[in-house]
Amino acid sequence: MTNSDARQQALALFAAFKFEPTSLVSYQSAGKLLALGDESQLQQFTALASVEVESIAVKPGAVQIQGYLGAYVVEVSDKQGNPQTHRGDAIVDLSTTPLLGREMLPPGYFHAPTGAADSAELMTELESLRGEFQKPRYFDYDASICAHSVNGRVVCTKCIDACPAEAIQSLAERIEVDPFLCQGGGSCTTVCPSGAIRYLYPNLRDNGKRLRNVLQCYAEQGGQNAIVFFHGESYAPEPYLDAYDNLLPIAVEELASIGMDMCLSALAYGAMQVVLYVDDAVPASSASNLREQLDWAQELIIALGLERDCISICSADGALAEIESKQVVTAAESDMPVEKRRAIFQALDHLVTRLKPDVDRVELPASAPFGEAIIDAQKCTLCMACVSACPGKALQDGSNRELPEVFFNESNCLQCGACVQTCPEDAISLAPRLLFEREARIRSRALNSDTPFACITCGKPFAPTSVIAKMQEKLKDHYMFSSERALERLKMCEDCRVVDVMQDPEGMGGQFDPQNRFRQ
Repeated sequence: MTNSDARQQALALFAAFKFEPTSLVSYQSAGKLLALGDESQLQQFTALASVEVESIAVKPGAVQIQGYLGAYVVEVSDKQGNPQTHRGDAIVDLSTTPLLGREMLPPGYFHAPTGAADSAELMTELESLRGEFQKPRYFDYDASICAHSVNGRVVCTKCIDACPAEAIQSLAERIEVDPFLCQGGGSCTTVCPSGAIRYLYPNLRDNGKRLRNVLQCYAEQGGQNAIVFFHGESYAPEPYLDAYDNLLPIAVEELASIGMDMCLSALAYGAMQVVLYVDDAVPASSASNLREQLDWAQELIIALGLERDCISICSADGALAEIESKQVVTAAESDMPVEKRRAIFQALDHLVTRLKPDVDRVELPASAPFGEAIIDAQKCTLCMACVSACPGKALQDGSNRELPEVFFNESNCLQCGACVQTCPEDAISLAPRLLFEREARIRSRALNSDTPFACITCGKPFAPTSVIAKMQEKLKDHYMFSSERALERLKMCEDCRVVDVMQDPEGMGGQFDPQNRFRQ
Protein backbone atom coordinates (compact mmCIF):
# COMPACT_ATOMS: atom_id res chain seq x y z
CA MET A 1 0.00 0.00 0.00
CA THR A 2 1.34 3.47 -0.89
CA ASN A 3 1.72 6.46 1.42
CA SER A 4 -1.35 8.02 -0.23
CA ASP A 5 -3.49 4.96 0.49
CA ALA A 6 -2.28 4.83 4.09
CA ARG A 7 -3.02 8.53 4.46
CA GLN A 8 -6.57 8.05 3.21
CA GLN A 9 -7.20 5.41 5.87
CA ALA A 10 -5.63 7.54 8.61
CA LEU A 11 -7.62 10.66 7.71
CA ALA A 12 -10.87 8.68 7.75
CA LEU A 13 -10.03 7.74 11.33
CA PHE A 14 -9.22 11.39 12.07
CA ALA A 15 -12.63 12.55 10.80
CA ALA A 16 -14.50 9.93 12.83
CA PHE A 17 -12.88 10.77 16.19
CA LYS A 18 -15.31 11.97 18.88
CA PHE A 19 -14.14 14.48 21.48
CA GLU A 20 -15.19 14.46 25.09
CA PRO A 21 -18.05 17.00 25.37
CA THR A 22 -17.75 20.15 27.41
CA SER A 23 -20.17 22.65 28.95
CA LEU A 24 -21.63 25.42 26.82
CA VAL A 25 -21.68 29.21 27.03
CA SER A 26 -25.03 30.74 25.99
CA TYR A 27 -25.75 34.18 24.48
CA GLN A 28 -29.23 35.75 24.38
CA SER A 29 -29.83 38.30 21.61
CA ALA A 30 -32.94 40.30 20.74
CA GLY A 31 -31.32 41.38 17.48
CA LYS A 32 -30.88 45.10 18.24
CA LEU A 33 -27.97 46.44 16.21
CA LEU A 34 -25.72 49.38 17.08
CA ALA A 35 -24.13 50.95 14.00
CA LEU A 36 -20.99 53.02 14.69
CA GLY A 37 -19.40 55.45 12.24
CA ASP A 38 -19.50 58.99 10.89
CA GLU A 39 -22.66 60.59 9.52
CA SER A 40 -22.12 59.59 5.89
CA GLN A 41 -21.25 55.99 6.76
CA LEU A 42 -24.32 55.68 8.96
CA GLN A 43 -26.68 57.08 6.32
CA GLN A 44 -25.36 54.70 3.69
CA PHE A 45 -25.64 51.68 5.99
CA THR A 46 -29.10 52.35 7.45
CA ALA A 47 -30.49 52.80 3.94
CA LEU A 48 -29.49 49.19 3.23
CA ALA A 49 -30.18 47.54 6.57
CA SER A 50 -33.20 45.35 7.07
CA VAL A 51 -32.85 45.00 10.85
CA GLU A 52 -33.48 47.28 13.84
CA VAL A 53 -30.57 49.73 13.90
CA GLU A 54 -29.56 52.47 16.32
CA SER A 55 -27.09 54.79 14.60
CA ILE A 56 -24.35 56.26 16.77
CA ALA A 57 -22.03 58.90 15.35
CA VAL A 58 -18.57 58.37 16.84
CA LYS A 59 -15.01 59.51 16.43
CA PRO A 60 -11.98 57.25 17.00
CA GLY A 61 -10.66 57.64 20.55
CA ALA A 62 -13.93 59.12 21.82
CA VAL A 63 -15.88 55.94 22.30
CA GLN A 64 -15.79 53.08 24.82
CA ILE A 65 -17.08 49.64 23.85
CA GLN A 66 -17.71 46.78 26.25
CA GLY A 67 -19.55 43.48 26.06
CA TYR A 68 -20.36 40.73 23.60
CA LEU A 69 -23.28 39.31 21.64
CA GLY A 70 -26.51 40.20 23.43
CA ALA A 71 -24.87 42.53 25.95
CA TYR A 72 -23.02 45.40 24.27
CA VAL A 73 -22.59 48.77 25.97
CA VAL A 74 -21.29 51.75 23.99
CA GLU A 75 -20.42 55.06 25.67
CA VAL A 76 -19.88 58.25 23.68
CA SER A 77 -19.94 61.92 24.56
CA ASP A 78 -22.39 64.38 23.03
CA LYS A 79 -21.43 67.84 21.75
CA GLN A 80 -21.58 69.23 25.29
CA GLY A 81 -19.28 66.50 26.58
CA ASN A 82 -21.98 64.61 28.45
CA PRO A 83 -21.59 60.79 28.39
CA GLN A 84 -24.30 58.91 26.52
CA THR A 85 -24.81 55.17 27.03
CA HIS A 86 -26.21 52.92 24.30
CA ARG A 87 -27.08 49.24 24.70
CA GLY A 88 -27.56 46.65 22.01
CA ASP A 89 -27.11 43.04 21.01
CA ALA A 90 -24.61 43.42 18.18
CA ILE A 91 -22.34 46.06 16.67
CA VAL A 92 -21.50 47.00 13.10
CA ASP A 93 -18.35 49.11 13.09
CA LEU A 94 -18.26 51.09 9.85
CA SER A 95 -14.92 52.79 10.60
CA THR A 96 -11.95 52.20 8.33
CA THR A 97 -9.94 50.93 11.34
CA PRO A 98 -11.84 48.93 13.98
CA LEU A 99 -12.81 51.04 16.97
CA LEU A 100 -12.19 48.00 19.15
CA GLY A 101 -8.47 47.31 18.89
CA ARG A 102 -8.32 43.57 19.47
CA GLU A 103 -6.80 40.91 17.26
CA MET A 104 -9.81 38.68 17.92
CA LEU A 105 -13.08 40.63 17.99
CA PRO A 106 -15.86 39.49 20.35
CA PRO A 107 -18.96 37.59 19.17
CA GLY A 108 -21.54 39.92 17.64
CA TYR A 109 -18.99 42.57 16.60
CA PHE A 110 -18.69 43.10 12.85
CA HIS A 111 -16.12 45.37 11.26
CA ALA A 112 -17.56 46.47 7.93
CA PRO A 113 -15.72 49.44 6.45
CA THR A 114 -16.85 51.15 3.27
CA GLY A 115 -17.44 48.58 0.54
CA ALA A 116 -18.10 45.70 2.94
CA ALA A 117 -21.13 47.07 4.77
CA ASP A 118 -23.47 46.45 1.83
CA SER A 119 -22.55 42.80 1.30
CA ALA A 120 -25.45 40.34 1.13
CA GLU A 121 -23.52 37.92 3.34
CA LEU A 122 -23.22 40.49 6.14
CA MET A 123 -26.89 41.41 5.93
CA THR A 124 -27.92 37.77 6.13
CA GLU A 125 -25.77 37.24 9.21
CA LEU A 126 -27.14 40.34 10.92
CA GLU A 127 -30.71 39.23 10.27
CA SER A 128 -29.99 35.91 12.00
CA LEU A 129 -28.81 37.49 15.26
CA ARG A 130 -31.99 36.90 17.22
CA GLY A 131 -32.46 34.15 19.80
CA GLU A 132 -30.12 31.94 21.82
CA PHE A 133 -26.62 31.08 20.60
CA GLN A 134 -24.18 28.64 22.15
CA LYS A 135 -20.49 27.84 21.93
CA PRO A 136 -18.21 25.47 23.87
CA ARG A 137 -16.53 26.61 27.05
CA TYR A 138 -12.98 26.39 25.74
CA PHE A 139 -10.89 26.67 28.89
CA ASP A 140 -10.38 25.30 32.36
CA TYR A 141 -8.47 27.11 35.11
CA ASP A 142 -6.76 25.76 38.22
CA ALA A 143 -5.91 28.70 40.48
CA SER A 144 -3.95 26.46 42.88
CA ILE A 145 -1.05 26.12 40.42
CA CYS A 146 -1.28 29.58 38.83
CA ALA A 147 1.89 31.70 39.01
CA HIS A 148 0.12 35.01 38.32
CA SER A 149 0.55 36.62 41.73
CA VAL A 150 2.37 35.58 44.90
CA ASN A 151 2.29 37.42 48.22
CA GLY A 152 0.85 40.51 46.57
CA ARG A 153 3.49 40.59 43.81
CA VAL A 154 2.52 40.09 40.17
CA VAL A 155 4.83 37.38 38.85
CA CYS A 156 3.38 36.06 35.59
CA THR A 157 1.11 37.80 33.06
CA LYS A 158 1.82 35.56 30.07
CA CYS A 159 -1.78 34.48 29.49
CA ILE A 160 -3.06 38.05 29.86
CA ASP A 161 -0.48 39.37 27.41
CA ALA A 162 -1.08 36.54 24.92
CA CYS A 163 -4.88 36.58 24.72
CA PRO A 164 -5.88 38.07 21.33
CA ALA A 165 -9.48 38.47 22.57
CA GLU A 166 -8.46 40.38 25.73
CA ALA A 167 -10.66 37.99 27.70
CA ILE A 168 -8.27 37.57 30.66
CA GLN A 169 -7.68 40.03 33.47
CA SER A 170 -5.83 40.13 36.77
CA LEU A 171 -7.94 39.52 39.85
CA ALA A 172 -5.65 39.99 42.87
CA GLU A 173 -3.90 36.64 43.49
CA ARG A 174 -5.36 34.95 40.41
CA ILE A 175 -6.58 35.63 36.90
CA GLU A 176 -10.13 35.63 35.59
CA VAL A 177 -11.25 34.54 32.14
CA ASP A 178 -14.47 35.97 30.73
CA PRO A 179 -16.12 32.93 29.08
CA PHE A 180 -18.27 35.22 26.89
CA LEU A 181 -15.22 36.95 25.39
CA CYS A 182 -13.05 33.82 25.18
CA GLN A 183 -13.16 32.34 21.69
CA GLY A 184 -10.74 29.50 22.19
CA GLY A 185 -7.72 31.26 20.68
CA GLY A 186 -5.47 28.87 22.60
CA SER A 187 -2.51 31.20 23.13
CA CYS A 188 -3.12 31.34 26.87
CA THR A 189 -2.77 27.58 27.24
CA THR A 190 0.35 27.51 25.08
CA VAL A 191 2.24 30.17 27.04
CA CYS A 192 1.07 29.19 30.55
CA PRO A 193 4.18 27.78 32.28
CA SER A 194 2.32 25.67 34.85
CA GLY A 195 -0.69 24.47 32.87
CA ALA A 196 -3.02 26.35 35.25
CA ILE A 197 -5.10 27.38 32.25
CA ARG A 198 -5.71 24.63 29.73
CA TYR A 199 -7.68 23.98 26.58
CA LEU A 200 -10.90 22.20 27.47
CA TYR A 201 -12.47 21.54 24.09
CA PRO A 202 -10.80 19.60 22.76
CA ASN A 203 -8.77 18.71 25.81
CA LEU A 204 -5.12 17.71 25.54
CA ARG A 205 -5.76 14.03 26.18
CA ASP A 206 -8.30 13.83 23.33
CA ASN A 207 -6.08 15.79 20.97
CA GLY A 208 -3.19 13.48 21.76
CA LYS A 209 -5.27 10.33 21.42
CA ARG A 210 -6.54 11.42 18.01
CA LEU A 211 -3.00 12.25 16.89
CA ARG A 212 -1.67 8.90 18.11
CA ASN A 213 -4.49 6.98 16.42
CA VAL A 214 -3.89 8.73 13.08
CA LEU A 215 -0.14 8.04 13.15
CA GLN A 216 -0.67 4.48 14.29
CA CYS A 217 -3.17 3.80 11.50
CA TYR A 218 -0.88 5.39 8.91
CA ALA A 219 2.02 3.16 9.98
CA GLU A 220 -0.12 0.01 10.16
CA GLN A 221 -1.32 0.63 6.60
CA GLY A 222 2.26 0.79 5.36
CA GLY A 223 2.77 4.57 5.41
CA GLN A 224 6.31 5.84 5.99
CA ASN A 225 8.03 9.03 7.16
CA ALA A 226 4.85 10.78 8.30
CA ILE A 227 4.76 14.58 8.29
CA VAL A 228 2.21 15.90 10.80
CA PHE A 229 0.87 19.15 9.36
CA PHE A 230 -1.08 21.24 11.89
CA HIS A 231 -3.26 23.95 10.32
CA GLY A 232 -6.31 26.05 11.11
CA GLU A 233 -9.75 24.82 10.11
CA SER A 234 -10.21 27.63 7.58
CA TYR A 235 -7.17 26.57 5.54
CA ALA A 236 -7.41 23.97 2.74
CA PRO A 237 -4.10 22.03 2.58
CA GLU A 238 -4.55 20.64 -0.97
CA PRO A 239 -1.27 22.13 -2.31
CA TYR A 240 0.68 20.21 0.33
CA LEU A 241 -1.35 17.04 -0.09
CA ASP A 242 -0.47 17.06 -3.79
CA ALA A 243 3.22 17.76 -3.14
CA TYR A 244 3.82 15.35 -0.22
CA ASP A 245 2.17 11.95 -0.20
CA ASN A 246 3.39 11.37 3.38
CA LEU A 247 1.75 14.52 4.77
CA LEU A 248 -1.01 14.08 7.37
CA PRO A 249 -3.04 17.30 7.72
CA ILE A 250 -4.33 17.82 11.26
CA ALA A 251 -6.95 20.57 11.31
CA VAL A 252 -7.35 22.37 14.64
CA GLU A 253 -9.80 25.08 15.57
CA GLU A 254 -6.99 27.41 16.66
CA LEU A 255 -3.39 26.83 15.65
CA ALA A 256 -2.15 28.82 18.66
CA SER A 257 -3.26 25.94 20.91
CA ILE A 258 -0.48 23.74 19.48
CA GLY A 259 2.60 24.05 21.67
CA MET A 260 5.57 21.97 22.80
CA ASP A 261 3.26 19.33 24.24
CA MET A 262 1.66 18.42 20.91
CA CYS A 263 4.82 18.87 18.80
CA LEU A 264 7.00 16.64 20.97
CA SER A 265 4.20 14.11 21.36
CA ALA A 266 3.82 13.90 17.58
CA LEU A 267 7.49 12.87 17.32
CA ALA A 268 7.02 10.40 20.18
CA TYR A 269 4.00 8.89 18.42
CA GLY A 270 6.04 8.20 15.30
CA ALA A 271 6.06 11.33 13.12
CA MET A 272 9.24 12.09 11.20
CA GLN A 273 8.47 15.80 11.02
CA VAL A 274 6.02 18.28 12.56
CA VAL A 275 4.96 21.44 10.70
CA LEU A 276 2.77 24.31 11.91
CA TYR A 277 1.14 26.24 9.10
CA VAL A 278 0.69 29.91 10.03
CA ASP A 279 -1.65 31.88 7.77
CA ASP A 280 -3.43 35.24 8.06
CA ALA A 281 -6.12 33.70 10.28
CA VAL A 282 -3.54 33.35 13.08
CA PRO A 283 -3.25 36.62 15.09
CA ALA A 284 0.21 38.18 14.97
CA SER A 285 0.71 37.83 18.73
CA SER A 286 -0.26 34.16 18.56
CA ALA A 287 2.22 33.55 15.74
CA SER A 288 4.94 35.19 17.84
CA ASN A 289 4.12 32.91 20.78
CA LEU A 290 4.26 29.85 18.52
CA ARG A 291 7.71 30.82 17.27
CA GLU A 292 8.93 31.15 20.84
CA GLN A 293 7.60 27.68 21.63
CA LEU A 294 9.38 26.30 18.58
CA ASP A 295 12.64 27.95 19.64
CA TRP A 296 12.52 25.93 22.85
CA ALA A 297 11.41 22.73 21.14
CA GLN A 298 14.10 22.99 18.45
CA GLU A 299 16.88 23.44 21.00
CA LEU A 300 15.59 20.36 22.76
CA ILE A 301 15.37 18.09 19.71
CA ILE A 302 18.83 19.16 18.51
CA ALA A 303 20.23 18.03 21.85
CA LEU A 304 18.34 14.77 21.39
CA GLY A 305 20.16 14.22 18.10
CA LEU A 306 17.37 15.19 15.69
CA GLU A 307 17.49 17.90 13.05
CA ARG A 308 16.19 21.36 13.93
CA ASP A 309 13.56 21.26 11.18
CA CYS A 310 11.95 18.13 12.56
CA ILE A 311 9.70 20.79 14.13
CA SER A 312 9.14 23.89 12.03
CA ILE A 313 6.75 26.63 10.89
CA CYS A 314 5.75 27.40 7.31
CA SER A 315 3.41 29.90 5.68
CA ALA A 316 2.11 31.17 2.33
CA ASP A 317 2.20 27.71 0.76
CA GLY A 318 6.00 27.66 0.98
CA ALA A 319 7.94 24.43 0.58
CA LEU A 320 8.47 22.39 3.72
CA ALA A 321 11.91 22.24 5.28
CA GLU A 322 13.92 19.27 4.03
CA ILE A 323 14.90 16.60 6.54
CA GLU A 324 18.09 14.80 5.56
CA SER A 325 17.87 12.03 8.12
CA LYS A 326 14.60 10.11 7.92
CA GLN A 327 14.83 9.14 11.59
CA VAL A 328 11.57 7.96 13.13
CA VAL A 329 11.44 6.68 16.71
CA THR A 330 9.49 3.61 17.73
CA ALA A 331 6.03 4.98 18.44
CA ALA A 332 4.82 5.48 22.00
CA GLU A 333 1.53 3.85 22.90
CA SER A 334 0.52 5.65 26.10
CA ASP A 335 -2.32 8.16 26.24
CA MET A 336 -1.35 11.79 26.49
CA PRO A 337 -2.01 13.25 29.97
CA VAL A 338 -4.47 16.10 30.39
CA GLU A 339 -1.81 18.17 32.20
CA LYS A 340 0.49 20.08 29.87
CA ARG A 341 3.79 19.65 31.73
CA ARG A 342 3.18 15.94 32.28
CA ALA A 343 2.51 15.58 28.55
CA ILE A 344 5.79 17.31 27.69
CA PHE A 345 7.78 15.19 30.14
CA GLN A 346 6.11 11.99 28.94
CA ALA A 347 7.03 12.71 25.33
CA LEU A 348 10.56 13.74 26.35
CA ASP A 349 11.12 10.58 28.37
CA HIS A 350 10.06 8.41 25.43
CA LEU A 351 12.32 10.28 22.99
CA VAL A 352 15.29 10.08 25.38
CA THR A 353 14.78 6.35 25.83
CA ARG A 354 14.64 5.72 22.07
CA LEU A 355 17.24 8.21 20.84
CA LYS A 356 19.80 7.83 23.66
CA PRO A 357 21.34 11.32 23.33
CA ASP A 358 25.01 11.95 24.12
CA VAL A 359 24.16 14.72 26.59
CA ASP A 360 22.10 14.67 29.77
CA ARG A 361 20.56 18.12 29.47
CA VAL A 362 19.83 21.04 27.17
CA GLU A 363 20.27 24.72 27.93
CA LEU A 364 17.15 26.62 26.88
CA PRO A 365 16.51 30.22 25.81
CA ALA A 366 15.43 32.77 28.38
CA SER A 367 11.73 32.65 29.33
CA ALA A 368 11.50 28.87 28.83
CA PRO A 369 9.38 27.37 31.63
CA PHE A 370 11.91 24.70 32.66
CA GLY A 371 15.15 25.02 34.59
CA GLU A 372 16.90 25.27 37.91
CA ALA A 373 17.04 27.73 40.75
CA ILE A 374 20.49 28.56 42.12
CA ILE A 375 21.00 29.80 45.68
CA ASP A 376 24.07 31.76 46.77
CA ALA A 377 24.85 30.17 50.13
CA GLN A 378 26.90 33.22 51.19
CA LYS A 379 23.82 35.43 50.93
CA CYS A 380 21.01 33.02 51.84
CA THR A 381 19.74 33.13 55.43
CA LEU A 382 17.30 30.23 54.96
CA CYS A 383 14.38 32.50 55.82
CA MET A 384 12.18 30.30 53.57
CA ALA A 385 10.49 33.26 51.88
CA CYS A 386 11.24 31.62 48.53
CA VAL A 387 9.55 28.40 49.64
CA SER A 388 6.32 30.14 50.56
CA ALA A 389 6.36 32.10 47.30
CA CYS A 390 7.04 29.23 44.87
CA PRO A 391 3.79 28.49 42.96
CA GLY A 392 5.09 25.26 41.47
CA LYS A 393 6.31 23.86 44.83
CA ALA A 394 9.75 23.43 43.32
CA LEU A 395 11.37 24.99 46.40
CA GLN A 396 10.62 23.07 49.57
CA ASP A 397 11.34 23.56 53.26
CA GLY A 398 13.53 20.72 54.50
CA SER A 399 13.54 21.83 58.14
CA ASN A 400 11.53 18.79 59.15
CA ARG A 401 14.78 16.87 58.60
CA GLU A 402 16.11 18.59 61.78
CA LEU A 403 18.38 20.86 59.75
CA PRO A 404 17.44 24.21 58.21
CA GLU A 405 17.48 23.31 54.49
CA VAL A 406 15.98 24.42 51.18
CA PHE A 407 15.28 21.59 48.77
CA PHE A 408 14.58 21.85 45.06
CA ASN A 409 12.55 19.68 42.68
CA GLU A 410 13.52 20.71 39.17
CA SER A 411 10.54 19.12 37.42
CA ASN A 412 8.26 21.56 39.26
CA CYS A 413 10.22 24.73 38.47
CA LEU A 414 8.34 27.17 36.19
CA GLN A 415 11.19 29.70 35.94
CA CYS A 416 8.54 32.27 36.84
CA GLY A 417 10.87 34.33 39.04
CA ALA A 418 8.62 34.43 42.13
CA CYS A 419 11.52 33.27 44.29
CA VAL A 420 13.87 35.88 42.81
CA GLN A 421 11.38 38.67 43.47
CA THR A 422 10.66 37.46 47.00
CA CYS A 423 14.19 36.77 48.32
CA PRO A 424 15.18 39.61 50.69
CA GLU A 425 18.88 38.81 50.30
CA ASP A 426 18.96 38.75 46.48
CA ALA A 427 20.42 35.24 46.80
CA ILE A 428 18.53 33.41 44.03
CA SER A 429 19.08 33.22 40.28
CA LEU A 430 17.46 31.12 37.55
CA ALA A 431 18.92 29.06 34.71
CA PRO A 432 16.53 27.73 32.03
CA ARG A 433 17.35 24.18 31.01
CA LEU A 434 15.81 20.71 30.78
CA LEU A 435 17.30 17.57 32.28
CA PHE A 436 16.91 14.47 30.13
CA GLU A 437 17.23 11.94 32.95
CA ARG A 438 13.84 11.58 34.57
CA GLU A 439 15.16 10.54 37.99
CA ALA A 440 17.43 13.56 38.17
CA ARG A 441 14.55 15.80 37.13
CA ILE A 442 12.11 14.62 39.79
CA ARG A 443 14.57 14.00 42.64
CA SER A 444 14.62 16.68 45.36
CA ARG A 445 18.08 17.98 46.14
CA ALA A 446 19.37 20.38 48.78
CA LEU A 447 20.24 23.87 47.51
CA ASN A 448 21.37 25.22 50.86
CA SER A 449 21.54 24.08 54.46
CA ASP A 450 22.85 25.29 57.78
CA THR A 451 23.35 24.11 61.34
CA PRO A 452 20.58 25.10 63.78
CA PHE A 453 21.52 27.75 66.33
CA ALA A 454 20.79 26.81 69.93
CA CYS A 455 19.39 29.42 72.32
CA ILE A 456 22.21 30.57 74.63
CA THR A 457 19.79 30.47 77.59
CA CYS A 458 17.69 27.32 77.27
CA GLY A 459 19.61 25.46 74.55
CA LYS A 460 16.59 25.04 72.22
CA PRO A 461 17.45 25.18 68.46
CA PHE A 462 15.39 28.02 66.99
CA ALA A 463 17.02 29.46 63.84
CA PRO A 464 19.74 28.84 61.24
CA THR A 465 23.18 29.90 62.46
CA SER A 466 23.67 32.16 59.43
CA VAL A 467 20.50 34.10 60.27
CA ILE A 468 21.76 34.90 63.77
CA ALA A 469 25.13 36.04 62.44
CA LYS A 470 23.54 38.29 59.81
CA MET A 471 21.07 39.76 62.30
CA GLN A 472 23.87 40.66 64.69
CA GLU A 473 25.91 42.22 61.92
CA LYS A 474 23.00 44.29 60.58
CA LEU A 475 21.67 45.43 63.97
CA LYS A 476 24.89 46.10 65.89
CA ASP A 477 24.69 49.85 65.23
CA HIS A 478 20.94 50.13 65.90
CA TYR A 479 20.07 52.14 69.00
CA MET A 480 17.89 49.34 70.38
CA PHE A 481 20.92 47.01 70.43
CA SER A 482 23.56 49.45 71.63
CA SER A 483 24.33 47.41 74.75
CA GLU A 484 26.15 44.09 74.72
CA ARG A 485 23.23 42.46 76.57
CA ALA A 486 20.70 43.64 73.99
CA LEU A 487 22.86 42.36 71.16
CA GLU A 488 23.32 38.99 72.87
CA ARG A 489 19.52 38.80 73.16
CA LEU A 490 19.43 38.03 69.43
CA LYS A 491 20.98 34.67 70.29
CA MET A 492 17.97 33.72 72.40
CA CYS A 493 14.78 32.00 71.39
CA GLU A 494 11.55 33.97 71.43
CA ASP A 495 10.54 32.96 74.98
CA CYS A 496 13.93 33.60 76.56
CA ARG A 497 14.24 36.90 74.72
CA VAL A 498 11.00 38.17 76.30
CA VAL A 499 12.13 37.12 79.78
CA ASP A 500 15.51 38.82 79.32
CA VAL A 501 13.90 42.08 78.20
CA MET A 502 11.73 42.06 81.31
CA GLN A 503 14.74 41.50 83.58
CA ASP A 504 17.05 43.98 81.88
CA PRO A 505 17.42 47.19 83.97
CA GLU A 506 17.87 49.11 80.72
CA GLY A 507 14.82 47.40 79.24
CA MET A 508 11.84 47.02 81.60
CA GLY A 509 13.68 48.29 84.66
CA GLY A 510 14.40 44.81 85.95
CA GLN A 511 11.05 44.66 87.75
CA PHE A 512 9.90 41.41 86.17
CA ASP A 513 10.41 38.21 88.16
CA PRO A 514 9.32 35.13 86.16
CA GLN A 515 8.94 33.16 89.45
CA ASN A 516 6.45 35.69 90.86
CA ARG A 517 4.59 36.66 87.69
CA PHE A 518 1.27 35.20 88.89
CA ARG A 519 1.37 36.76 92.38
CA GLN A 520 -0.84 39.72 93.18
